[in-house]
Amino acid sequence: MTAGQFWIYTISVLLAPLIALQVSEILQKRKEARSRRLWIFKTLMATRASRLNFEHVQALNMIDIEFHGNGAKDKAVLESWKAYLNHFNTRGLSPENWVTRGDDLFIDLLHAMSRRLGYGFEKTAIRSTSYFPEAHGRLEADQAAIRAGLAEVLQGKRAIPIAPLDQTNRPGA
Repeated sequence: MTAGQFWIYTISVLLAPLIALQVSEILQKRKEARSRRLWIFKTLMATRASRLNFEHVQALNMIDIEFHGNGAKDKAVLESWKAYLNHFNTRGLSPENWVTRGDDLFIDLLHAMSRRLGYGFEKTAIRSTSYFPEAHGRLEADQAAIRAGLAEVLQGKRAIPIAPLDQTNRPGA
């Protein structure tokens, strides 16, 4: 073994663990980034029929951070998100058209995320496969009405109606 071969071998033996550690760290960071992107996508998919859900809004607000890469698919996600976000401030459309346009932009966003993460969801599948029971809608509407009514009472805009109890229909009377 020559002196040159000895030094190459020695340097290789010393650097191999450092290189392995760096590669391991890079792979771990990629795995964590994918996991965060998956959380966003899965949360948006799970709550797509209930868009006022706190986790839904939280996931939307994380898109800029987690899909900030330079790749074409990351850019497609960010462009779809910006279009959807800009739509929230759009005025001049009828309520029906505003909702329909918002739905289309949201589906575009989920589709771009699906492609970025390697899922093969088509737009029609994303749009038509969510489940939201009517009872949940009624529950949300009732809760909104109760909150609004209580807020008016607490702000002094409305009084709680009080009526005398009809004694004739009471049991045991």
